[in-house]
Amino acid sequence: MEHNRNMESVSASILTTPAWRLRPALQRPVPMLAAGQVHEVHGQGDDRAAGLAFALGLGAANRSGTVLMVRSGRRQSLALYGEGLMLLGIDPARLLLVEAGDAATLLRAGLEGARCPGLALVLLESEGPLKGYDLTASRRFVLAAERTQTPVVLLRHAAKAQPSAAHTRWQVASAPSQPLAAPPGAQVRPPGLPALAVEALRWRGGPAGQTWHLQWDEQHGGFRDTTGTSNRSENGQAAPSGAVLPLAALRAG
Repeated sequence: MEHNRNMESVSASILTTPAWRLRPALQRPVPMLAAGQVHEVHGQGDDRAAGLAFALGLGAANRSGTVLMVRSGRRQSLALYGEGLMLLGIDPARLLLVEAGDAATLLRAGLEGARCPGLALVLLESEGPLKGYDLTASRRFVLAAERTQTPVVLLRHAAKAQPSAAHTRWQVASAPSQPLAAPPGAQVRPPGLPALAVEALRWRGGPAGQTWHLQWDEQHGGFRDTTGTSNRSENGQAAPSGAVLPLAALRAG
């Protein structure tokens, strides 16, 4: 019961806090999944949780409404974790989950969702090659997204990038993080906070080819851009620097 009360308190705080927080002094562009556009997120098989947190966090945490998630029925799919979704700023009650039996059904359901106004996000999750997703199919998604101003994200695990009309394409992976300072009297330092390595493979009007190192920020409830920074303070604690992004703990599955 105490755990539930604590979780409700944390969740209420996160769900009422703006998800997009940037330091005004920071001029460096940061990853974003804009509304009314199609975005592709690629990752290796063992980075499924990282890609899912990136897609959900940037795509839906700062938007109200239902999140339509269409995923293939393969066993590799992550089991969603309600408390992890709350830490992403997404109430699980907002999630409409559809399991598609094949690629054609996945694409058809996703396109119908993209054509429906009022959704916070349309997320299609697939494993390996996605049969039927080509330049023509991606253009249909672009037209639908532009018409409804809904962000459409294709989360592609263990899949090669291919020509498409997507506005952005990202490579997301788990990244090493620096160990935390050891508690007084302890000889072993606890493991570091979750971190992501993000690369913009394609970004219309943005810095394609640029990379970011994003590390979990416990204080603000998001990931902080620590690219090119020391990431340590003089006393060994994590040093705050960069932009706080609307991502949360990798607890989606």
